[in-house]
Amino acid sequence: MQELQTEKLQPLELAQLPENPLVSILIANYNYEKYIGETLESVLSQTYPNWEAIICDDGSKDNSCEAIETYVQKDSRIKLIRQQNGGVASALNTSYRESSGQIICLLDADDVWMPDKVQKVVEAFQSHAKGGFVIHDVYQIDGQGKLIKPTPMLKNLASGWVALSGLENGGSFENIPPASALCIRREVGDLIFPMNEAFTRNADSLIFRCAPFVTEIVPVSEVLSHFRLHGTNLTSFTSLTADILVRELETAKRIHQEQKQFLRKIYGLEVAESLTGVEANAWHYHDLYMLARFQGVAKSERKKVHRLLVTHPQFHAAFSYKPLKWLLQFGESLPNAVFLALFNQIFHESTLKRIARLIVRTLSKR
Repeated sequence: MQELQTEKLQPLELAQLPENPLVSILIANYNYEKYIGETLESVLSQTYPNWEAIICDDGSKDNSCEAIETYVQKDSRIKLIRQQNGGVASALNTSYRESSGQIICLLDADDVWMPDKVQKVVEAFQSHAKGGFVIHDVYQIDGQGKLIKPTPMLKNLASGWVALSGLENGGSFENIPPASALCIRREVGDLIFPMNEAFTRNADSLIFRCAPFVTEIVPVSEVLSHFRLHGTNLTSFTSLTADILVRELETAKRIHQEQKQFLRKIYGLEVAESLTGVEANAWHYHDLYMLARFQGVAKSERKKVHRLLVTHPQFHAAFSYKPLKWLLQFGESLPNAVFLALFNQIFHESTLKRIARLIVRTLSKR
């Protein structure tokens, strides 16, 4: 295990990778019988051959294990571990403990990889000696596997050594994709795992919120996976509600606490205490303001949160999408029903957007 650094904030020193490093694919499964077959087919389709897939079934009540067993029989590189339900962090801890790879890739049990995903990740690690965290873009798909949007999820990807900005930004790192696009060197994994098993969901957040504090990020510009959004996702959603906002605010607070503990373990108390609070990030006040809107709190109280949002130093940078920025900045005087209707059209994948794209495609063919 990499010796812990305590003197100053700096990237880990990483050993040179072998020519064909073993890639460990960690999959936490719970009741995803419907999707796990397609997920594992995408693993079997990888052009890079030196991998192992370690699936921890977290006490599924459906026929997931039977479906997975067919793939275990088909390919010895696929391993299944069964355990009682403990949540995502617990399942990933189990998979990590049984893994041996120099490179670790997360794969959600309902997502799908492109055939050259692992090959591109290995090449990215091999071409960046200081990079211990590789990310790439994703397409979002629905429960039936259809594209939700024809464009990648992120316009830009985080890159390089961003630890200092993370300290100043309440521990938040922008432009990092979800779990199935996260890949780390084992030296980084050994510092993060085992993860706090109280995180029965959002466990991938512990990885992408801690890894940038110890290593450089290497972005791969290509889209290498499909990220599935459907009604049973634990951490993803296609619409916003008060319950989701309460959950996200509480999760952000807990992740921030984990980051402080992580920084203290790696660098010591002084660095840990230099991590700014969650309020240093403008999205914190976005969530508070939207919660006030959804809950219909008194206008006088809502205005206080609105002012904190629009006067935040990061406001204009965080909300670069102009329709959303304008609504947040100038929509305070609108009645709740009107504001939320406009917000839904701007923020979500609305029917109007789909119709607009269909018209554009139709006209372009003429």
